[in-house]
Formats: sequence, C-alpha cells, structure tokens
Amino acid sequence: MVGSSPCRTIVSRFSAKVPISRFRSSLVVSILAALIASFASIQGASAHQPVLLTASASDSARSPILLDGTVSFAVYATMKKSKEVRYFRFNHKAGDRLDLQYLIPDDPLMKKVTSRNLPKVLLIDPNGREEEIKAKERTYFFEPYGGKGYFYISRISTPAIAGTYTVAITAKRSSNVVIAVGVKEIPGDVLAFGLGGERCPNQITGETEISPARAGQLLGMSESEAKLCASINGWGYRVGKRDGEDFPVTKDFRADRVTVTIVAGTIKEIVVG
Repeated sequence: MVGSSPCRTIVSRFSAKVPISRFRSSLVVSILAALIASFASIQGASAHQPVLLTASASDSARSPILLDGTVSFAVYATMKKSKEVRYFRFNHKAGDRLDLQYLIPDDPLMKKVTSRNLPKVLLIDPNGREEEIKAKERTYFFEPYGGKGYFYISRISTPAIAGTYTVAITAKRSSNVVIAVGVKEIPGDVLAFGLGGERCPNQITGETEISPARAGQLLGMSESEAKLCASINGWGYRVGKRDGEDFPVTKDFRADRVTVTIVAGTIKEIVVG
C-alpha cells in the first residue's frame, strides 16, 4: 500500500472538489436528447452509441477518442459554415477490422446538397497516411423508429492498423453529417477532454506537479480511460488497489504521478504523489 506522506494528496469519489457526472459513451460532449432523436438510429447499427462533436472538437489534440474502434459508435457533427472542422479519434489493435460509414440525414439542409458540396472527410491512419472518404453512393433508407431517412455516402470495411486513427470533417457549407464506426453492439468508452468530471484534463506543457483538481477529473473513469489520459498528459500512473486487493508500490513521493484505487473497473480514489 502507498506509504503516508504530509505532501500526499488523496482525491476520492466522495471528496473530489470537481463536479462528477457520467458521460460514459458520450463524453466529449453533452448529448442532447432532442438532437439524437432527430438523427435517430442508423440502419443495421441501431445500437451505435451517440457522440456529439461540439466546437471543442475543432482541435485535433482535444478531440474525443473512442477507446475501441470495433465498438459501434455514431459520431454526429453539425457545422454552421464553410471551413469549420470537427475531429475525433479511435483506437485499433492488431488484427482488428476497421468499419466506417459516412452518412447524411435526409433533412431540408442536406438532401439537396450535391456531392461536391458535401463535407470533406479525411481518415488519417496511425502512420499519418491520409485517405479522403469520397462520395461513392447515395443510398436511401428509412429508419422507422425515429421516423427519419438517411443516405449512405460511403462505406469502408478493411483490416485495421494498430494505433490511433483520426477523422477530420471539413464543411464546405452548413452541414449535418454522421460518421458510424465499429460494429460490436456493446458498451464502449470515450475519452473526452476539457474541464469537468470524467474529462481528461488538457495537457499542460512542462507540468511537474499534478493539482488535486486535475487529478480528480479521473474519478469515475474506467481504468482504460484513466490510463490513457495519464499517458497523454505525461503523468506517472499506477494501480494501488483493485477491488479490495492492495498492490505493492514504492513509498517515494512524486508530484507528477497518480496512484489509483479501482472498484469494479472504475476509478474511485486517486493519490497524487
């Protein structure tokens, strides 16, 4: 167990100063029920979990990360004017299959847009290679539960490269688009960035001491989310206790490290140092 120290800061699920709220599969962002209902489900992928990209996703480094790109997600982007950009990222392991669909809703804004005026969608693989997802079809379908129609613009299914993919969506005019990723209809994790509970703090260059507030943002995250967030921020990360079992850890104090307590896969307490 971690040794005691007068400099050590403990942040628990019950003592955190930062607000905690559940984002789980909509973390970048607030999911608006009315908007989700208007977009409805996607045919053949009714269990796609919704993620709504806001203006904060205009920075690639702060865009949400889908931790498992094989899990089904529907990523929604609404852009008000030309040249607006939205990003999101997703991870794959070796041996995974990459499944991605580019869709637009059949609404007054989008149904008359020509292919040349549709948003430009770039898929950037873990090696930095860019591929434009060009319009290859405009296949209509009607989703009866939401009472909405959609058009498939392009569909991809190919072996994945291990690592993090980035999708960049650039508007040529006011647009609504949906990018569906993955096929597994199981709960998935999304790492979001910014202020607030269960969001990964934005990286601070040269950070040498983790504040309790920044550490506290990891409370309520899944283990995989917290570990990835710590790595992105350059923090030391270790597990001190999991489901009541203590793990041997050194007692040295480090202001740039967090030691976490995990209960049922969720971060319940954090020791800074």
